[in-house]
Amino acid sequence: MPPPLKLPVLSSRWAWLLASLLPLGNAGSQTMPPAGLETSATPAAQQRPAPAGKRSRHALIISISRFADPRMSPLPGAAEDRKSATEMARAMQVPDSNITYLQDEQATGDNIRRAIAALNTRVQDGDRVFVHYSGHGTRFPDPETGGCAEALSTHDGGTWKGIVLHKEMAQLLQPIVRKTDKLFVMYDACHSGGLLSQLPRPRGASEGAAGSAGDNPLRGRFAETSESCARPSNVRTRSLLDEATAQGALAQDVVFLSAARPDEVSLEDQKKGGLATQFVRDCLLREAVDLDGSGAISMDEIQQCAQAKINQRLKNDSLFTPHHLLLSGNRKFVPAWFSQALPGQQSPDSPSTGVLNAVAQTPPVSPPALPVKPPLVTPVTTPVTPPAPATPVSAPVAAPSRLSGAQALAQLYEQRDGKRLVQARLGQARLRIGQDALDLSLVSDRGGYVYVALAGSDNQSLTLLFPNELDAQNRIEAGQQLLLPRPQWPVKAAGPAGTNTLLVMVTDAPRDWKALPKAGGSPFARALNDVQGRTRLNTLLGGIAPGSCRPGALQTCSDAYGAVMLTVEER
Repeated sequence: MPPPLKLPVLSSRWAWLLASLLPLGNAGSQTMPPAGLETSATPAAQQRPAPAGKRSRHALIISISRFADPRMSPLPGAAEDRKSATEMARAMQVPDSNITYLQDEQATGDNIRRAIAALNTRVQDGDRVFVHYSGHGTRFPDPETGGCAEALSTHDGGTWKGIVLHKEMAQLLQPIVRKTDKLFVMYDACHSGGLLSQLPRPRGASEGAAGSAGDNPLRGRFAETSESCARPSNVRTRSLLDEATAQGALAQDVVFLSAARPDEVSLEDQKKGGLATQFVRDCLLREAVDLDGSGAISMDEIQQCAQAKINQRLKNDSLFTPHHLLLSGNRKFVPAWFSQALPGQQSPDSPSTGVLNAVAQTPPVSPPALPVKPPLVTPVTTPVTPPAPATPVSAPVAAPSRLSGAQALAQLYEQRDGKRLVQARLGQARLRIGQDALDLSLVSDRGGYVYVALAGSDNQSLTLLFPNELDAQNRIEAGQQLLLPRPQWPVKAAGPAGTNTLLVMVTDAPRDWKALPKAGGSPFARALNDVQGRTRLNTLLGGIAPGSCRPGALQTCSDAYGAVMLTVEER
């Protein structure tokens, strides 16, 4: 047996609604991109090319400007939202062939229901789905709860078939939720139109519109059906996320972004689209700031960026005050990998020294196949406290303090598919420096590929312990017990004293781990614990390379993975 490798010391730190559907023929859906996607996006956003599409990504974009019922006011901005939502989908690596559009007369209640049913036949296990709805929302009494039911008013919203309740939508999506890695739903609508009837209109303003100096007229997105439920004092409702989780969906795997709180009016700029959509688009494409220096932009940070823009847009408005984006589900979800550092954060940290000193230099060996063993007894895991909540919108943006290694790995952990179960156990949670060796056993409920990342207490770098140059056989079968490290690469506690964090992942598809740099003469790959290093680690471990997941490719095209975090104390 070769001499043991020293335990690396590092810094610890890592819904959508519908999806690309088959052409619906008589249902009236379209799968071609809309012509002329000129938008009001900033030059920085326009210059950033969309990443390559993946066949595992899907989008359904519903935009309704015109309604069959003449009592429902038109929403000219919804046509612009179609373009903005397309840009958002492309940024999330949805190929144009996987985007389905329902617009105006096509977007009836029945067509939406058929589209969701068709989606269920197309989406595969581990896929991601983005659904964007732009149109009127409504609310009316719900005799079952004694409160009010929220719903979307489709093109034929003047009829019961044209009303899609949150509860019904959750039921329609349930088969899809069971398969998707992440479901991201955005509603650019509101459910509090009673406020509109209470607001004065400036002279000469059209029904439902308000003027603001230097800007286009604004219009509320609500179709009134019941005075009692339209007024905010009567609000007692269940959101789409509430309905979905009540039917078994995991909040970890669903993201729901609404344009306004239940007692607010969401607004559209008639020439640029919904304020929520246009500003979420801008922030998703490039303008959001990496507030915590994680190397990625989370939904939390996108929400804060877009909210600040809504606040600024309505700062001097004579009629409306800002409405507030409502984000629920997995707030730490990263919809698109890119990093924009804060001023003064551009330089990477200095590399650490003496962190990964391998005691033995052994050429790569092909280890014998592990026998399949029964699952472990109930594994003991030590969860790591997730990072603190992101800075509130109202707080000044300051350069973030350096993330610990545990926080860096926690961001990857937050992207896991909650439906995939990985169980891990340490032989010893406390290791004596110079004496004890790392001993890890794990079991997964699905077959896949194992990756073990380590963050130590020195906050210098993040190490990929497994696979490595000595042992690249990281395939695991469902129910198989895997023991690590294997005999050819024992890892011994080398100090300094402190707490190390382990992230154990089991991915559906292999990752290109060899793209990470090696640490000196060590067999382990390593990324520095700076913005660039965290971005590289997150990009490589968080998903498969886009080039290997083109439409028509034969291999598994799933970014999904299960994960668990553990802590190891050296003393």
